[in-house]
Amino acid sequence: MSTDVRQPKPELAARQQGGGRGSGQLRGTMGTLQLALTVLAMSAPIGNVTGVLPLGITQGNGIGTPMIYAFVGLIFLLFAVGFTTMTRNLPKAGAFYTYITAGLSRTIGLGSGFLAAFTYLVYMVGSYAFFGVSVGNVLDAFHGPAVPWWIWGAVACVIITVLGHFNVELSGKVLAVFMVMEVVLVMLFNVPVLMTGGPQGYQFESFEPSHIFSGELGVATLFAITCFLGFESSAIYRDEVKRPEKTIPRATYLAIIGLGAFYILTSWALVTFWGPDHVAAAGAANPTILFNGGFKYYMGSTFTQVMVVLVVTSVFAGALSTHNSLSRYLYSLGKDGILPSSLGRAHAKHGSPAVASAAATAAAILVTVPFLFSGLDAVAMYSSMFALGTFALLILFTLTTVAALRYFRIIRHTEGIWNTTIAPILALAGLILLVTLTSMYFSMSIGAPQWIATAEQLLLIAIVIAGILIGLRWRKTRPTVFAQIGGGAGEHHDNRGTKSQSVNVEAGIAE
Repeated sequence: MSTDVRQPKPELAARQQGGGRGSGQLRGTMGTLQLALTVLAMSAPIGNVTGVLPLGITQGNGIGTPMIYAFVGLIFLLFAVGFTTMTRNLPKAGAFYTYITAGLSRTIGLGSGFLAAFTYLVYMVGSYAFFGVSVGNVLDAFHGPAVPWWIWGAVACVIITVLGHFNVELSGKVLAVFMVMEVVLVMLFNVPVLMTGGPQGYQFESFEPSHIFSGELGVATLFAITCFLGFESSAIYRDEVKRPEKTIPRATYLAIIGLGAFYILTSWALVTFWGPDHVAAAGAANPTILFNGGFKYYMGSTFTQVMVVLVVTSVFAGALSTHNSLSRYLYSLGKDGILPSSLGRAHAKHGSPAVASAAATAAAILVTVPFLFSGLDAVAMYSSMFALGTFALLILFTLTTVAALRYFRIIRHTEGIWNTTIAPILALAGLILLVTLTSMYFSMSIGAPQWIATAEQLLLIAIVIAGILIGLRWRKTRPTVFAQIGGGAGEHHDNRGTKSQSVNVEAGIAE
């Protein structure tokens, strides 16, 4: 058994293994706020406020919707405790892929890496369809020409591919600008309601238990989960931020708390503006009227038209953020030799995953083309893609939480019991509940028969199993590649940079 072998600091080790600025390593200097805005863009807040959040009110638990966002946000905050503690103690990029490898096994980690890449791929395809539909809605509102959605999706794809070729700083600045505009725009509705109570007067019925647990609670939870997703991508930018051990946890908590407060306030403002007795009926025929109508009441027709246009930029920002996440997962898999090694080479000048970015675009095109000939409606396409991606991310959240619990059992560390045990156990209980609710209402979320819903869920499980089987095969036939799964996350280090023990994660024992 080998113990207490002094190792170089993680940053120095990375350079010794081929990292550093001179060798085309991913690099960047994003701070906490820029990283938070970058990952928040994936959730497309104004798109959610106009299209998703109202569905929770009209089809979910009605006026009790604000507390559903508080409940889901609390679960994700508990998840973030173990997630960000892993970030501090495991100085490697790769996020889900790396953390699950370190805490569970290389085989499960490989399956999770495949699932993560697939998840962001379906999100990206859905985002392009959503963008095309959004542009079409704007043109229709202004009596413009009718253009197939896929043309606008292709335009977005080209622009995003170009941005993905350059350093993350460029994409980060674009995303930060869009995010600030979105938040300011929504607050132009929220603040007047908060200050005056709106035309119906203040209401606090939204926080009464009888309303919180009314209606279709599972449907409301499903829509709330969708609005939060995006914060988890913070860890994938580890090599492109300043002081990642501090920046990533801060950005993750900021993103979750920011989204939670934003959606709690906005859903309460919508219920308050329309009135508890009328809000569901007002949005029954067209849920988008809830926010659009309220915004028009305060800001007038001209400003409302500007808001409708900014929905397009919101969806574009979400697509760009998703593309960036997929590119970095492909980069990590390529760098470890799982996928072609060219994907794991960063651009020497820009410090970006340029090849992986191009591959992400190619993959999105390959997945999208069959849909163009299937006759599937674009709205149904992006709705089903987002639902599938949401369910897949919940699986990854759950696996990561289990991995965090085990990881801190097999390494020496100085973390407290809250970070390594209590919070992850509470998060695991909450995530299991969310997975259960999402699974029960999955067919409704994709608008398809139960057998199709079951088939899509089984596809996600099959991806993980395929990774496990490939990993088991490679353990015998490609031991070098097998050892690099998860960025070599089997080489555990404590938070002081010293090697604790050489752990055989596959067997769960110290060698």
